[in-house]
Amino acid sequence: MTYEDPRPIRSRQALIQAMTEVLDSEAADQDITVADLARLAGVSRPTLYQHFGDLATLTHAAALARLEAAFAQIPEDNLGDTWTAYARNTFHFLFTDLDTHARFYRRALQGPAGYAFSQDVVGLLARRLLDTSPLGPIIRRRQGPDSPQDRAEFLAAGVAWHVIHWLQQEPRTPNTVDEAAERVSALLLAACGATKAEIAAVEAGTVHPASCDDLLRRVRRDA
Repeated sequence: MTYEDPRPIRSRQALIQAMTEVLDSEAADQDITVADLARLAGVSRPTLYQHFGDLATLTHAAALARLEAAFAQIPEDNLGDTWTAYARNTFHFLFTDLDTHARFYRRALQGPAGYAFSQDVVGLLARRLLDTSPLGPIIRRRQGPDSPQDRAEFLAAGVAWHVIHWLQQEPRTPNTVDEAAERVSALLLAACGATKAEIAAVEAGTVHPASCDDLLRRVRRDA
């Protein structure tokens, strides 16, 4: 029987939690050292270096952990059968989390880990667009030198820009979570390259978002 030492896992989680607390607090406005983070996490400085190497990498890990937790809370089912309902519910979850933890996300994006973290945002959004949204089959259908993943990432990058721009504004415009979610939803539908028949299909909710093959058959039949 193989015994796995749980201490490294606990140390890593403690460091991520410590960095999360710092980014959530006013302490992030001050210079935080490796010694400060290690002390807050209850580990040694060599342990921090062993797991993350530097504070930027630890910041990236903490931001990604919170973002993945936010995505995990978005229900895969019962989001609604139309694109409008699906997008509104999905982006409402995301914008609510961003608004609740605005200080944390702004600091993560503005620091040395900001570029890597913004790539994480794009990657998570792209996977959701392809795998669970009613736009998935529309993004996949086109043939050409670019791949469905390329197209999904291009759309997701536009969404990420709008989300980050909204997050960093004070006061924010649109000034509510629901308005911001509606704006991103409308922009995505307009920019995805859908035909009129495809837009009508996803707006009508004739199929569940997960039924990608069925949606493609309907579009081809009705075209």
